[in-house]
Amino acid sequence: MTEIRVDVRRELIDWAFEITDLPPESQHKALQDTKWLQENFTHYLQPTVKQLGTFATRLHIPFGDLLLDKPPKLEDIRLAFRTQENAPAQVSLTVRDVIYEMQRKQAWFKENSQIATHRLAFIGSAAGSDANETLKAVNRYLVLAHFSSPRDLFKDLRNQLAEIGILVMQKGGAGLGTNRPLEVSELRAFVLLDDYAPLIFINQKDSYTARIFSLIHEFIHILHGMDELLSGNDRDIDEERHINKVTAAFLMPTPEFKVHFDRNNVDRTARFFGVSPQAVAIRAQSLD
Repeated sequence: MTEIRVDVRRELIDWAFEITDLPPESQHKALQDTKWLQENFTHYLQPTVKQLGTFATRLHIPFGDLLLDKPPKLEDIRLAFRTQENAPAQVSLTVRDVIYEMQRKQAWFKENSQIATHRLAFIGSAAGSDANETLKAVNRYLVLAHFSSPRDLFKDLRNQLAEIGILVMQKGGAGLGTNRPLEVSELRAFVLLDDYAPLIFINQKDSYTARIFSLIHEFIHILHGMDELLSGNDRDIDEERHINKVTAAFLMPTPEFKVHFDRNNVDRTARFFGVSPQAVAIRAQSLD
């Protein structure tokens, strides 16, 4: 039986290696293992369809993109990301695939669940508000309770958000397997704004204390009606600081914080409120 081969442009192969999220050593091995990428091979740049599919899967590249005449232009992702250092995220293929998966889930929920049938009034309800007014808005929709573990607190807050119509999704990587982990340093959380089915994504690899903070942080983004890409300008930095301040104030209410704060045992205070010791220290400083 005659093998059916396809012609692939070298610039598309170079593009695939340029944008793949495989580590350098894995890229090198993929190059070595792929016979049709060796110039001395009889069918150089002429793989079978199966061989090309295997290569695309290995590099996490869409199969169809390798059959184009020229490399595709990646879609501009405009989302509000939370990274470990609270700075704009570098959007890798892994992050993109997670975003696209969440967009598909959000679209299915909106169109097929028969639950997202009316516009949610709280979206954008705190746009332009100062910290105090934003905090009041958060408290209108969420009730803070104390639990024995951050995991239970996270579960309670997630359930409260679900009850008012917000999808909260968690994953630790792209796809179905575990070979494409989503590192916390790259992405902690993001929000997909929608008037009927807003979605908050949380990196499942993060700690529960961090997930709690991210959950409230992203909810405030929804109250502000914002989901644009953080460009790193002063306005965005100020907005993130504003949201972090409100998040800390909600999770560590001033009266209770003054009662339970122990400067000699910050860890104990952190455990009581279900937050990180760093968050406690910052909150203590903000309250003098």
